[in-house]
This record gives sequence, C-alpha cells and structure tokens, in this order.
Amino acid sequence: MSGEALHFNCTQCGAGLDALGGGRVRTHVCPYCGSELDAQDDYKVIKQHRDLQRPDTPFSIGDTGEFWGVEFTIIGTIAWNEYYQGQSWVWVDHQIYSPTHGYAWLTVENGYVTYARKTRDTPRPAAISQTTINTAEVRPSISFQEESYSYYGSGTASPTFIEGEFNYQPDMEESIHYVSLVGGERMLDIVTARDEREYEISHLPDQKALYDSFGIPAAARPRTRGVHPLDAFDRSPTMLFVRNLCLAAAVAAILIGTGLYFKGTQIARSEVVSAGSEITLPFSVTSGIGLTEITVWADADNSWAWFEAELTDASDEPVAAFERGVEYYHGSDWTEGSRASSTRLKLEPGDYTLYAQMIETGTWGGGNQARQIMAFVRQGTASTYWLWMTAFLFGLAGAALLAQRLLHNMRRWSGSDWSDED
Repeated sequence: MSGEALHFNCTQCGAGLDALGGGRVRTHVCPYCGSELDAQDDYKVIKQHRDLQRPDTPFSIGDTGEFWGVEFTIIGTIAWNEYYQGQSWVWVDHQIYSPTHGYAWLTVENGYVTYARKTRDTPRPAAISQTTINTAEVRPSISFQEESYSYYGSGTASPTFIEGEFNYQPDMEESIHYVSLVGGERMLDIVTARDEREYEISHLPDQKALYDSFGIPAAARPRTRGVHPLDAFDRSPTMLFVRNLCLAAAVAAILIGTGLYFKGTQIARSEVVSAGSEITLPFSVTSGIGLTEITVWADADNSWAWFEAELTDASDEPVAAFERGVEYYHGSDWTEGSRASSTRLKLEPGDYTLYAQMIETGTWGGGNQARQIMAFVRQGTASTYWLWMTAFLFGLAGAALLAQRLLHNMRRWSGSDWSDED
C-alpha cells in the first residue's frame, strides 16, 4: 500500500486497528467487537453490531491490488441480502481506497467481481419508477453520457454484515432500493436510500488479472455462475474470419448449385397420359458431357404415387431400371413435397427409350389420387448433391458461430427480472 497506515485502539474493546482509508473516512466498524465508531469524532462509539455472519468473499480488509494502472486497498466490507417471493440474492461490497483516485467499490456476486464508482452526472430521465417497470410494454431505458442503458433489474436489499472503514455512515437498520440498467460495457445503478438518490457506474475488470493483482490463490477464487450482464461477447479476429468464410462458402455453393441445377437442355417430353397407362418416350442423347436427367410427374393432390421405370438402348437392351415416388400435400397456408421426381444418369450419346408407369397411389386427409402422369428428359445437367452438402455444412458452421453471440447474449440477460411476455 502506498504510504503508511495509521494505528489506533478501538474505543470500545481496545483492539488495535489500522486506519487505511484516508482522511474522508466517516465510520470504522471494529472487526473484533462490532462497534461502529465515528472516525470524525475521536472514534466515539455510535452503535454496536453483534453476532453478524461473516460473508463468503475471497478479499480481506488490508488487501492491496492494482487494476487499470491504479493501486487500491480494501478498507471495508458490507454484505447485502435481497429477499423476494421465496428467493434470496446475496452479494458483498468492499469499499476500496486509492490515495490518488479516492473511493470506489469492489462487488462480489455469483463469483464475479465488478468495480464501481459513484458519479455526479444525471441520466435522462433521472429515475425509473416501480410503476413504470410494472406497466411498461417494452423494456425501459434511459440515456446517460450519450449512451443508452436498458433496464436489467430492481429490488430492495438490506445489509447483513459490516466491517472496516467507510466514507459514509452505513445504517444496518435501513434498506436500499436499486434499479440496474445495462449499457454497452457498463452498468448504471440508481440507488435510493434515506430519500437520497445516487448513481453508480460499474465495470467488469479482467477477472484473472484482478485476482492475481490482489494475490488471491486460485483455490480461494469463487466459481462463477452463469454469464455476467457486463460480459459482452468478444470474438477473436481469427474466429470472425472463420465465421465469415463459412458463410461466404455456403452462399457461393448455393449460387453455383442453383446455376448448375437449371443447366441442361430438354430433349424429350411425353404426352400427359392417364394413371393406368404406360409412358413410352424415345429420345436421343447427342452429347456425352454432363448427366441425363429423367423426370416423372403426377398430379398428386394431398396424395402420393409410386412409379417404376425402365430405360433401354437402341438395341432394346436394358440400360437402367428404377422406382421413384412423388407426394404432394397442402393446406390453406402451407405446402409439402413435390409432384415430380428426377433421376440422373451418365449416358453415352445414342438412342434410348423410357418406359414408365404408375404402380400405386394413395391419399391423405381427403386428397385426390393421382390421375395423370408425364415424363420429360434433359441432357447436359450436372450433379449438385455435393454442392448442396457443402452449402449445408458450411452454412451450419457459420450459423453455429452466429448463434454463439445470440446464446451468449441470452445468457447475459437471463438474470434480468424483465419479461417480454404479457
């Protein structure tokens, strides 16, 4: 610690105490007998606090550490409890002091440590009433130092433990009411006590660096719970590049696949025949480049149909045989399936004949059985399966990286008592 601590004896129990907090300390609470001493009046006993339960915190009075280039000493500890509808929230405030930067606070809650200072600046509006919180249709917000802050939570808390020095006179019998709002990287707390309103700005320092500075061993550091509302999502430049690369690759694969999907020239088309008739469709493949696509269509209407097909060459020798099905369903505002089914083959230039026939059909939900079928052939098409798979995999990876921010922000705000539900 910069400078030397002053020493004095407790005027109630005689225990030796250190005065660590500079000349603006108003109250000193003896850790041995619980006496609250008036530091501005020769440490006269104001009141005495007995049987207070010490809170769970990794910091002790007298600990010194440095963060953001400023050295602070912990001079006081005050624990709080908020109780509402069967739930309880606890946190610990440590008043800290720097000879160059004055007084501030370290708060330990859910394993996180935040740094807070009071500010004389006033937000617009100056406060958010409980009525506004209870009746607002959208999350309330205020403007402070040219930044927007959104409502996070509010409540009433009471002190449960006090020890050390403070630059004000805490009252163990009085509660405080707070409203917390979150900005980009800061939290604004509007605190009301004794009909006085104060504003505090909180930051979330680098947790490891803070603990290391105060010399807190790893085993004594509390485990964090959840995501702190000030823990903004931070993606490394490398991961940002990977995300953008995945999304760009997915879009490129979709565009290329779409272009190739419609590539090709129609070389044959059958007449529309009744469902019980066989399609006989001769055609000639004139180019060996690409694939030949054979498509069978049926007028399915909330129904399905199953086909069998055979392909022969100019010598009437079988080249391929396959079965395919179509199904098409719809409602007042939705559709599902397709009335066409395609098969792609690698065929050498030559003459071929397609034989296709519907062998089975069925309905769903009062639909109409397929009554007509048709076939057509295109040559020079391309297989787009791997492009669609590429687009899917890269898109999935990009979406997962995008979802990281969304999920993180959802966890950031999960502790808020605001609900968008009616």
